[in-house]
Amino acid sequence: MLSRITSVIKQTLTMIKNTLFILASAFIFAATAYAEQGAQSHESIAEAVKAYVAQNINLPGDYEVNLIPLDERLSLPQCIEALDVFTTTDVIKAGRTTIGVRCNSGKKWSIFTSAIIKTYQMVVVLAQAVQRGEIISQQHLTIEKREVSNLRDDFVTQMEQIENKQATRQLEAGTIMSLKVLVEPKLIKRGDSVVITTAKADFSIRMNGVAMMDGTKGQLIKVKNQNSGRIISATVVEPGLVAVHY
Repeated sequence: MLSRITSVIKQTLTMIKNTLFILASAFIFAATAYAEQGAQSHESIAEAVKAYVAQNINLPGDYEVNLIPLDERLSLPQCIEALDVFTTTDVIKAGRTTIGVRCNSGKKWSIFTSAIIKTYQMVVVLAQAVQRGEIISQQHLTIEKREVSNLRDDFVTQMEQIENKQATRQLEAGTIMSLKVLVEPKLIKRGDSVVITTAKADFSIRMNGVAMMDGTKGQLIKVKNQNSGRIISATVVEPGLVAVHY
């Protein structure tokens, strides 16, 4: 009886050893196969995306690209060819954008990454606060490098664009200037006394008049001729002066 038990134990141990050997061999084979192919590093994917952006971006000024990290658990087979990077649109814009990366060889795969693109330009900024109705002069302004990613081109890059314009609301120092918060100042107000001029090649006339409406530079307004009492249309030239063109 004892010898039979001993024999059974030996057979059982032998089976266990054989099973362990088979499992170990399978594990080694799988590990070797994986090692030969390897995994695509997340860093290589990020570098491919950044290179694609650098080659295809068409934005003025400077820019920076920040990639949203891939899930650490994501494991992709090593691509034996260069990664193919693509977008669903033809234009890379500032802000958050989706960029695809795929492997077209071996064990093919495709994923989408997210990138946040920030753009910077030299823009006109208020050096000091401005009150509503105040006329903007060069002393109010300065030029600074600012992020403009979310401004949708609603900013000014040259001081000359906004000098002598009027603020429609109070603006704090440091504000990036936009044409939307400015208007042409009223050079003439309704009831103002004005000089009406008309000029031709052979003569010019100057008459006194009264403005019948407010007017900005270059605007056509109604003016009453004090001599004749007629109401005519004239173009605002400067404070107190309008011109009639025939």
